Amino acid sequence: MLFCRGVIKVLFSTETFAMGVNAPARTVVFDTLRKFDGKEHRRLLPGEYIQMAGRAGRRGLDTIGTVIMMCRDEIPEESDLKNLLVGKPTRLESQFRLTYTMILHLLRVEELKVEDMLKRSFAEFHAQKDLPQKEKLLLQMLRQPTKTIECIKGEPSIEEYYDMFLEAEEHREFVTEAIMQLHTTQQFLAPGRLVVVKSKSDDDHLLGVIVKNPSATLKQYVVLVLTGDCTSSALAPNLSSQNEKGPGDSQGYFIIPPKGKRGMDDDFFSSSRTRKSSGVINIKLPYTGDASGMGFEVRTVENKEIISICTSKIKIDQVGLLEDISKTAYAKTVQMLIKEQTDGKYPPALDAIKDLKMKDMDQVKRYHAHNNLLEEMSKNKCHGCIKLKEHKSMMKDQKVHKDELDQLKYQMSDEALQQMPQFQGDVLKEIHYIDSDLVVQLKGRVACEMNSGEELISTECLFENQLDELEPEEAVAIMSAFVFQQRNASEPSLTPKLADAKKRLYDTAISLGQLQKRHEVPVDPEEYARDNLKFGLVEVVYEWAKGTPFADICELTDVSEGLIVRTIVRLDETCREFRNAASIMGNSALYKKMEIASNAIKRDIVFAASLYVTGI
Repeated sequence: MLFCRGVIKVLFSTETFAMGVNAPARTVVFDTLRKFDGKEHRRLLPGEYIQMAGRAGRRGLDTIGTVIMMCRDEIPEESDLKNLLVGKPTRLESQFRLTYTMILHLLRVEELKVEDMLKRSFAEFHAQKDLPQKEKLLLQMLRQPTKTIECIKGEPSIEEYYDMFLEAEEHREFVTEAIMQLHTTQQFLAPGRLVVVKSKSDDDHLLGVIVKNPSATLKQYVVLVLTGDCTSSALAPNLSSQNEKGPGDSQGYFIIPPKGKRGMDDDFFSSSRTRKSSGVINIKLPYTGDASGMGFEVRTVENKEIISICTSKIKIDQVGLLEDISKTAYAKTVQMLIKEQTDGKYPPALDAIKDLKMKDMDQVKRYHAHNNLLEEMSKNKCHGCIKLKEHKSMMKDQKVHKDELDQLKYQMSDEALQQMPQFQGDVLKEIHYIDSDLVVQLKGRVACEMNSGEELISTECLFENQLDELEPEEAVAIMSAFVFQQRNASEPSLTPKLADAKKRLYDTAISLGQLQKRHEVPVDPEEYARDNLKFGLVEVVYEWAKGTPFADICELTDVSEGLIVRTIVRLDETCREFRNAASIMGNSALYKKMEIASNAIKRDIVFAASLYVTGI
């Protein structure tokens, strides 16, 4: 108030106060551009700077606000200042986390479901605001007519066939990846080896021959594949463009001249076989053309695109195909491929077990499953249908449409909530906090009382009777592990009884962490135990409960006096929670023990009234 009235001219404030005070000033001075955030010394973030510097300039009084940065030690780099002044502010992200106590409390309230509470959280805000648009899109997709697949054989079994096809493809991809990693495979994948590869659209399989193996510059196989019959009408436009570009251009089609007119090419073909390839590729990949009425393409192929490795091998002119761009070389290669593709069938594939020496049991199992599916598909009436390709394409469209619908419905459902407590619910069921009908049981009601410590560890500690054999001062000392916050405190010196109690409680935390991990809760058991149990003040609290003066207990640890006081004050609240839990459990002995423990620590300077409150 005095600053706003102008009585106080200069106000020194911490970062927290400067960000929260609603009092504009003519000038804001930064003593330093670095801060300690509790973990490390770092530069101010753009958002922090904007929040504090924004106080400069009084509305209606100052035309501009002045911001001064003190450079005591060194002048900041220009890039650092630019990032500070005009950098992107830190994105506001929700830190909301669904806890077990929260789930249990919500399950006890019939009027409010867990899903309803999650929908109202900031974490789900962006997902929930798009619901109207998603509902509109869902209605539009539901109104779209679906094409009916009419089977010409009178038996609409394309759905079954397509399901087998998808499953076979899944097995094939796994087996192909496994085969390509076998060291024996590389011995077979040499230039001249016939392979079956995927088409670019993934809808068809093409027969091809390996022209060049992967190298340091080109990490993929270079393969010549047959792409299908070519008609003269289809080639006509390309012929003229090829003539315009010249015979050496890599993007046109060409026609092989009659045999009598290509004697020079034949001589060149025979002589080029003796030439050693330099490894140079003079064509631009992919390279398309036509020979002997058959279209072909030379392109790069990745391992995952190779469907099968054939037993057949042909002689190729690598120099003529890749360096000299010989028409005769292409013609002879295409003719040999056509000859190998008899009756429209590909040459037999190498046996993965006998030829390629596949030995892994899982891989062999998938290999046999793939072969069995192919055999079943061949027996299906759809296999020889002339409309199979068309119907498969229609089935693919229908499946894509159905998957999009299912995904949209899922996004609009409660199951899509980012923090939907499915896994946490499974954990609570296994340790009997709730039953199969989501009714909170006795252990769940006890866990609802635990707020100062981790609810699962605290509850299991009570139900395992870990405090029963301990004296009140020993029990409250062990309980300090729930509320002490500092991780790197000095190691306390414990009595054998306290050491055993510490180990038992830590083992309980580890087992709970392992349980959560089994149910796919993202928890590391060791880290879970370390984060929720800190035993640094066990000795200090034990001595305090026995009546040791405050000055003496401060000598037992390197923890600051303020943190000791704070821990003991919070520990009194923990005693109250354990006492309420004992009442729910019907454990009168524990109830009395917690009362004695609370009275033992509630003394002297730790619980002295604050001067700010007493007015002294």
